[in-house]
Amino acid sequence: MRSIDRKKEVSRSGLGHEEEGHSKVGSSVASPRNRLKRKSSLLLAALAAVLIVFLLIGGGGNLLAAGEGKSLAAKSLAMLRDPLSILGDRSPGERAAGARRWRGVRYARARRFEAPQPLEPWPGVRPAKAFAPQCPQHFAGPARSARTQPPGYGEDCLALNIWSPDGGEAGLKPVLVWIHGGAFVVGAGDAYDGRELACLGDMLVVTVNYRLGALGFVNFGEALGLPAIPSNLGLRDQIAALEWIRDNIEAFGGDPARVTVAGESAGSIAVALLMHARSAWPLFAGAIMQSGAASLIHDRENSRRIARRYADLLALNQGDAERLRTLDLTQLFAAQSAVAREERNGIPAAPWFDGDLLPASFEAACAGATAPVPLIAGATREEIRLFEVMPGDILPTRWAELEQLLRRRLPAGDAERILAAYPRTRRGRRALATDLAFAMPTRHFAHRHAADGPTWLYRFDYAHPLLGACHALDLAFLWPLPGPLGMLIRGGPLTGGRKALADRLRANWAHFVRHGRPRTDWLAYTPTAPNIRLFGLRDRTVEDADATRAAAWAGRDVGPGFLAPPPDGPPPG
Repeated sequence: MRSIDRKKEVSRSGLGHEEEGHSKVGSSVASPRNRLKRKSSLLLAALAAVLIVFLLIGGGGNLLAAGEGKSLAAKSLAMLRDPLSILGDRSPGERAAGARRWRGVRYARARRFEAPQPLEPWPGVRPAKAFAPQCPQHFAGPARSARTQPPGYGEDCLALNIWSPDGGEAGLKPVLVWIHGGAFVVGAGDAYDGRELACLGDMLVVTVNYRLGALGFVNFGEALGLPAIPSNLGLRDQIAALEWIRDNIEAFGGDPARVTVAGESAGSIAVALLMHARSAWPLFAGAIMQSGAASLIHDRENSRRIARRYADLLALNQGDAERLRTLDLTQLFAAQSAVAREERNGIPAAPWFDGDLLPASFEAACAGATAPVPLIAGATREEIRLFEVMPGDILPTRWAELEQLLRRRLPAGDAERILAAYPRTRRGRRALATDLAFAMPTRHFAHRHAADGPTWLYRFDYAHPLLGACHALDLAFLWPLPGPLGMLIRGGPLTGGRKALADRLRANWAHFVRHGRPRTDWLAYTPTAPNIRLFGLRDRTVEDADATRAAAWAGRDVGPGFLAPPPDGPPPG
């Protein structure tokens, strides 16, 4: 009888009928032929996942050839007056298929563990023919595999890249600023080719580098009694980039009053945090969050605990600023790697609620206002499927982990109500893991923001044949990714329905950047009309998708720091 009831519940929830660990195929799965097919599918899924991660963290590089341009310092000599006509041997800048580009444009300078500072003016013209170094970074494995060597990597990494379309409407153009993802430990703006979006939307596209991992998101200042080390350096870098854009983008034809910040994964979380950082509010007029909200960071105490562990591993004493600044990068990444191994279902470096740049706690952030700008926010339908096959345990994917996390972080009644909303099946587990980490925090953020500004919510439903509608899959439809690599990541060629989906997605994003709203067939989300746009081979708008699950969460998130719960249990409150 329990089995029959469970199947009824699965059917009602739309989460499928298969039991956890079993296939719908039944006993035929046990045949050698089916086992071989299953192994082949798993291997292909793992390969596709690796490629998606490769795309997500910036390993794919940029497909545009190097352009020619210049780097500008704020108010630097005559360059701001006419940046396109003083390029030395070529004017007005090198074009590529309808666009111009400038790569490796420095927006700030910073010594290790110091706040970003404005650039000093320089004489003459600096070339912008190549990307600047990426921030040194390390994702997994031994520290010797960290990417630290020039010219590709270096701590002088605070740079951005600009694409500007030829022609289009007269006057200044709106600006899309893209903040890359990569779990706050890897990635670069270089991976994103802005030419197609710039031309489609008649807008400027800017991609940004910022400090990562132990260099940008570890609370050494509080842990070592060093108040001179500011909090959340990587987030401060992003704000410095936005300040540079405010002061300089008009010289490239961009409108500093029409800047939209956007990002995916860690980039989406960063956008959510900028929405809470009042000092950043004057710097943008719109926001796009793709798969990530403000709940997926550390609370203040957790950030201190993690930073103290770094200090132990590096044998740092209180006040030991000089040694911290002169440590070999390999030592720093060896500590980061060790912390990553210890922080199960967590990451070794992340932003935190600091009571300075950001509110003091997640609760304070939820109770406070967000930037009063138009917002698009959403997630993919099966975010967690990427994390099931990628290396490491950054997020909880198993029933035991999910149950423990909910019961430690929420009152007992809330935790059990949420667990009861998900059938004990593979699809139920994936839905719970996706909702816990991405879908519900994003929906709750959008719900709160709807009181401060126009809001549009979406769910990306297109499913890869092996990985489903997994995390980061939407990137392969928003950004150009041609050839066999793109076909494998998308699960097929960019033709027919897939191309139409990519066209609709890009058109909505471009329309939002230009006009502060997506196209007219996408209804806004409001507390009384919770419309959600479902992007797939055929788009549709539904009211209150996944309503039963949303009601079970009742606006609650597991809270900051859930990626690495304190060993003595949940924090008070």
